[in-house]
Amino acid sequence: MRSSFDHPRRLRRLAVVGGLAATLTLGTVSAAVGGVPAQGSSDAGLTATATGATGATGALKDYDQEIVDRFDSANSVGHIRRLAVNIGPRLNGTPQEREGAEYIGGVLKSYGFDVTLQSWGPVSTKSVAKVTSPNADLPGGPNWQMAASTSAKFTGNDAAVEGRVVYARTGQSAADFPADTAGKIVLMDYSTTASVRNTAVVNAVSQGAIAVILAHPAGNNAPPSFTLTTAQPNIPVMGGGSAHHTWIKDLLDKGPLTLRITTNQYVNPMGTNVIGIRRAVGDPDGTKAPIVMVGAHIDSVLGAPGAHDDASGNGVSLEIARVLSQYPLDKELRIGGFGGEEGGLLGAKAYVNTLTAAERARFVGEWQMDMVGTPYEPARLWALTPNGQSNHVVQEAYNAGARVGFDGLRNCRLGQSDHQAFFDVGIPSSLFIWLDYRPPTPPAVCGPTGGTYVTEPQYHRPTDTMDNISPERLQITLDVVGGAVAHNALNAVTVSAVSDGGRPLAGAPVRADCGNGPRDLGATGADGRLQAVLPHTTCDFTTTVDGRVANERGVSIAGDQAVKMTVDLTKPTISLTTPADGAVFTLGTAATASYRCDDDLAGVATCASTVPDGSALDTSAVGFHEFTVNATDKAGNAADKKVTYQVVYPWKAHFPETMDGKAGSAVPIKFGLGGDRGLDVIADGYPVSQPVACDSGKATGTAEPTVGPGNSKLGYGDGRYNYVWKTDKRWSGTCRTFELKLDDGSSHFTTINLK
Repeated sequence: MRSSFDHPRRLRRLAVVGGLAATLTLGTVSAAVGGVPAQGSSDAGLTATATGATGATGALKDYDQEIVDRFDSANSVGHIRRLAVNIGPRLNGTPQEREGAEYIGGVLKSYGFDVTLQSWGPVSTKSVAKVTSPNADLPGGPNWQMAASTSAKFTGNDAAVEGRVVYARTGQSAADFPADTAGKIVLMDYSTTASVRNTAVVNAVSQGAIAVILAHPAGNNAPPSFTLTTAQPNIPVMGGGSAHHTWIKDLLDKGPLTLRITTNQYVNPMGTNVIGIRRAVGDPDGTKAPIVMVGAHIDSVLGAPGAHDDASGNGVSLEIARVLSQYPLDKELRIGGFGGEEGGLLGAKAYVNTLTAAERARFVGEWQMDMVGTPYEPARLWALTPNGQSNHVVQEAYNAGARVGFDGLRNCRLGQSDHQAFFDVGIPSSLFIWLDYRPPTPPAVCGPTGGTYVTEPQYHRPTDTMDNISPERLQITLDVVGGAVAHNALNAVTVSAVSDGGRPLAGAPVRADCGNGPRDLGATGADGRLQAVLPHTTCDFTTTVDGRVANERGVSIAGDQAVKMTVDLTKPTISLTTPADGAVFTLGTAATASYRCDDDLAGVATCASTVPDGSALDTSAVGFHEFTVNATDKAGNAADKKVTYQVVYPWKAHFPETMDGKAGSAVPIKFGLGGDRGLDVIADGYPVSQPVACDSGKATGTAEPTVGPGNSKLGYGDGRYNYVWKTDKRWSGTCRTFELKLDDGSSHFTTINLK
């Protein structure tokens, strides 16, 4: 991150308060800090009692979670090490900046990106010394960088100076120098007074030194640049940081130390950017697809390996690129490594200036990583924008944090990094950084005022080494920022579940099988909709509500789109013609069952009864029979229709409906049933007789069982049945109705006027 006179560094070590876990429980930002909480839906709808797939064993995760699970900060640490250790300090305009760009570009090429190295500039002249050792492991990395004095010799790469190191304190007198100084590289204490520095170097040359290092003896200072009153054209002279002073002294305490030094002056060199582009599936020419971009800066300040500032940003960017390269995307993914950030956001500005208006309009957003993994305890994860306002990029990071259960992100106001260049041309952007940022004191708010910050002690120093990297915080950054980038790089798919009546179904579990097995996408909200993200693919969508299954098969996902599933909640219809409810059939009559099932939505799955449609109806036994038709449709809805029909004997009466009789006499009741059906054809408790009014036939008393004369009741002979009814003398002058009910459920009546 570029330093600012508006926010001067306070290089004091703060008291440690809490551990890394504190970052995981930091509360959501208040309105004064500019936080924008995600908004929930309040739409009312039909709530479904959902059953079925969600959470079932073996189901794949949704793409958001799957991608986040694939992010591994160990890979980021490996890239940081290559940049900060193998290459070392990457001052803008030096070959090391270019080497860093080439490394990033090579990794992106291996992931299938089209890579361009952009040269821009020129930038200011750089005078640098590269210091290595053939016999010692140098703390902080094998490639130290110091400031080469323009008043001394530039060796070039082909005339390096190599020699043993001796320490000469301030170098102000001959007594400060060891007796064997001649032919050695001399380390001396740097002084802020020019005359003291000049004297030290003149004395070292007089003692036969082949190179001079003036390094800060205390504090935590960066390598100083300086000129000498007395030019030294025959030896290289360089300024070292206080860490270099300490490290050299410690190595000398352990034994002889040899250093190899080259000094170079790069006059008006060119800066370097690296841009990796992965084209959208349907846009091979890169002219129409939305653009999602991740950025970090390649360069570091003079002398700093830049592990945290900003190899860490590139380490996160490359891990995002690795994982997302495994998915076909309908959005264009760009990974940017910008040079010259420390010199004034130069590389990012140069890159943005190459974008056409049409290209800028395609940007979804730019997520800028800068200093995204220090273990410095007071640091927290911030999303900082030049105007202090939240935007799409910031809000998407909040949303991603919520998905992984991280609520430690805050946002406020700050420029000073490459997101500013994108912001200036209207592209949503934000700087993501682990920083001890202090928002303004209320009632001031982040938008108009912004806050202050304190950087970690290693900031812009030779001590910004791998020790200044936290894999745990890198992982949080991957989960939050990488999760937001991935979410936006995928297609936004709105899946809705409605009933066949058009009502939204809340709580409906949604699954998608995109060719590699079922994947749980979650459940619909109160509005019956679910927001999901998917790559370029073809999927079968399924939801199950109360046992009813709805499918949308073979849906081509090529860009943002909506998928609607209609859940069939309507039962199939049943038309039953024969038997009709209450129908009566004579015993043995030939009758054919007639019914059908219909479903205009999912279609009929089954339609069945005790006998198939068009088959013979059972009339082989007298009495009442139930006939049921059961139907199901392909959505799982079930229906049934039940009727009752009656099978009766072939009845023939051999008595009139009304007749006269003599009270006390036996009355024969004769009838035929189409043959001998046995003597158990009369229903239990029958026949009965009941007094009625002779003129109206209206009952005047209760029915009572009949009796027969002697032991004779029902008999059969000559093809007919005969029941003898014994009347009572007391009934004289009355009328009675006789009811003969058979075991087939039928009743037969006659009324007798008794004299």
